[in-house]
Amino acid sequence: MKTSPTSRLLLILTLLLLSSGCDKKTSTTKDKHSHSTRLPDVTDNRNDLVLSWFEDAGPQTASSVKDVTNHARKNVRVQDPSIPPEERTPGVVFLADLSRPSAGGKYNVRAVPRKNFDAILAARHPKIQEKTLDPAKQQLIMYATTHCPVCHKARRWLLDKKIPYIEKDIGRDQVAAAALAAKGKAQGVPTSGVPIFEINGRLIPGFDPSVIIKSLSTTDPVQTIPPKMPTDLTI
Repeated sequence: MKTSPTSRLLLILTLLLLSSGCDKKTSTTKDKHSHSTRLPDVTDNRNDLVLSWFEDAGPQTASSVKDVTNHARKNVRVQDPSIPPEERTPGVVFLADLSRPSAGGKYNVRAVPRKNFDAILAARHPKIQEKTLDPAKQQLIMYATTHCPVCHKARRWLLDKKIPYIEKDIGRDQVAAAALAAKGKAQGVPTSGVPIFEINGRLIPGFDPSVIIKSLSTTDPVQTIPPKMPTDLTI
C-alpha cells in the first residue's frame, strides 16, 4: 500500500517530535542528578579544609594538601566548611586523590555513600576495630544552624585544631533535629540552643574548648564529662 507524500511527511515529523521529547527528558534528569551534590574544591592554596586519613598509628588530620602523608594521598577524606549546610548531601563522604592535581590545579574529588566508605576503610585498614567506623563513637558531631554566630566560632576552632567533625544543620535537617531531641530527652540535656556537640555518644551543649578536648580524650562514653549549662550558646 502506497502512502502519499503528505502522509510520509507527517510520519517523519511525528517521529522527530517523539525523539526530541525523550532526549529532553533524559537531559533534564541527568542535569538534576549532576547538580544534586556539590563537590569540595581542593587545591594546594587552600588551608581551611579538614583532610583526614588512617595510618597504622591511627587517624590523621590536616588542613592543607602539603601536610598529608605522601603514601596516603590516594584516598583522603575531605570536609569543606565553606560549603553551606543547605548545599551538603547527607549520607555522602567525599574522597580526594591528592597524588596529582589536574591541569587547572584542582584535585579529583568523588562522592561516596557513607556505607561504601566504611567498607573501603575496613578493607584497607583491617586493624581498625568496628567501633572506629561508628560516627557516633569515633567522630565529633556538631549540631548547628546556618545563622548561629557561636557555631561559626566553633567551626573555626575545630579547623584550627585540625579536629575532624560532622556538621548537622538542625534547622534544615528534620531527621537530625528529631534525633537530637530524642537524645537530649534521654540524657537530660536541653536542646533548644546550638551548638551542641556529640562525642562518644554523649551530648555537650554550648562551645567550651576545654570540655571538648577532655571529652575527645575519653574513649568510654559512660565516663564522658557530664554536660554543664553553657554560657556560650545561641538560642
